[in-house]
Amino acid sequence: MTQRSRNYLARYLPLALVLIAYLALGTLYAALTPPWQAPDEPAHFNYVRQVALTGTLPVLHPGDYDQTYLNAIKARRFPADMSVDQLRYEGHQPPLYYAVATPVFLAVVGQTVARQVLALRLLGVLLGAGVIVLVWASAVRLFPRRLDLAIVAAGFAGLLPMHIAMMASINNDSLTELLIAAGVYRLLGHLQRPRSTTRAWLLTGLIVGLALLSKLQAYILLPMLFVVWLWQARQNWGREGGRGSAWRSALAVLAPALGMPLAWWLRNLTVYGPTDPFGLARHDAIVTGQPRTIDWIAGYGWASYLDRLVGFTFRSFWGVFGWLGVFMDGRVYALLALLSIFVVVGLLWRWRQGWGELGSFARRGVALLALQVALVGAAYVWYNLGFVQHQGRYLFPALLPLAIAFAVGLDGLRTPGGSRWGALAGVLVTVFILVQGFLSGDVNGPVLALAAAASVGLAAHSRWPVIRYRWWGAAALVLLTLVTLQALFLAIIPQLT
Repeated sequence: MTQRSRNYLARYLPLALVLIAYLALGTLYAALTPPWQAPDEPAHFNYVRQVALTGTLPVLHPGDYDQTYLNAIKARRFPADMSVDQLRYEGHQPPLYYAVATPVFLAVVGQTVARQVLALRLLGVLLGAGVIVLVWASAVRLFPRRLDLAIVAAGFAGLLPMHIAMMASINNDSLTELLIAAGVYRLLGHLQRPRSTTRAWLLTGLIVGLALLSKLQAYILLPMLFVVWLWQARQNWGREGGRGSAWRSALAVLAPALGMPLAWWLRNLTVYGPTDPFGLARHDAIVTGQPRTIDWIAGYGWASYLDRLVGFTFRSFWGVFGWLGVFMDGRVYALLALLSIFVVVGLLWRWRQGWGELGSFARRGVALLALQVALVGAAYVWYNLGFVQHQGRYLFPALLPLAIAFAVGLDGLRTPGGSRWGALAGVLVTVFILVQGFLSGDVNGPVLALAAAASVGLAAHSRWPVIRYRWWGAAALVLLTLVTLQALFLAIIPQLT
């Protein structure tokens, strides 16, 4: 084998292994999760079916959402004598995913509903594979000498239990995440090359335009696009031809970005009225019965609301399945909380020690990813101002920067300084578990043992750092794989079948 072949293998084999693991797990989730047992899956299926069979887009009407019927059919686990046909409340969604899913549906239109559901779920799994590749490619673009970071980031995105469950269900999240990741990858490229060509901006605009036709969450790309364009325009403004180039690039990116969804906006203005270009007002009007934030706080108080906001968001980010009623063992969430604490400590240490070591492009790229997280977080808060929707999956539009942050946090944790702070965090967690157990009379023994062992191991590593990052990353990805498997076989299947 030549040196070039060995380099090629070293570069792409780990990514291929992550993709194989993801595709295997995604297929298992798609095949073994009972039909309709994913949030809003029947409504998305009905949208696909209408587009495929009639060639028309749905229009939301009163009656498309019936909270009483939905509660009853969920409680009975979608029995054969209760139809899902009347669940049509996703009709306000942009049409791109449903157009992409139409050929898949038509290929299985004469088969059983279960096979139709499986085919559409597998489409989501394939789209999710593209997300993983783009997470890897973006990490490589930011840290070209750290392929190990890129693999851990890709593995986090591909092996996160809740993310696999969402990719392996019928919804437009998979295509939206793919296009958001593609848009962010393109924007990182513009930050890397201060003088992008008009053709490059045109391609970026096409991707953003497609993203806006996939789901409302993709609109975070617009402020990110503006920030990157403004930075590049300022870099070139004083150069010869810089002003003309800036305006040409603005036209090149905005023409497709805003022109492609224009027909969709105009259609909504015609159908839903001149103040509702996204169909959201109509949607909010028909989904009567959903718990609203103001009513929840009035009934249960701020303390209960904030406890649910933090706790349920955390658990449902890692994995709360079905219609958000299937939980993993509480010890699993405690283990994931422990892992999260260590990763955050490592990330803060790496931020403190390594920010100055980054090149100018890497600093700009990290700032752009931080903006993405801030925008997604702000959208999450805004949505929950109206409805009680503490669903961690709504943070997945920021999965790319979160996955890279996870990888960087592990990297910071393995350094001597990061290990010391991690050991201190482990000691504090150990003390917290002991105090909580003393007060409640129930000590979480396995997590207590893990926290104590991790503290000792990190303290030792801070003095004798002998374990390479690749082994830290491999251990984290193996842990995620085990959590994903137990979620399917010990939670989803037993509780839903």
